[in-house]
Amino acid sequence: MSAVELSSIKWEENGEMSAQDALNLACQLTKTEEHDLASSQLKLETTSSDPS
Repeated sequence: MSAVELSSIKWEENGEMSAQDALNLACQLTKTEEHDLASSQLKLETTSSDPS
């Protein structure tokens, strides 16, 4: 989610996020987490194969 998308999150009368916004946020957090994990794994693979 971009900053623009985050700023457009709608809150319900009871103070909760709309169901669609909650789903979108959860999906974006999952993608970010997967990207960070892949980057960390690549870094580990690169450093463990480095002969120095």
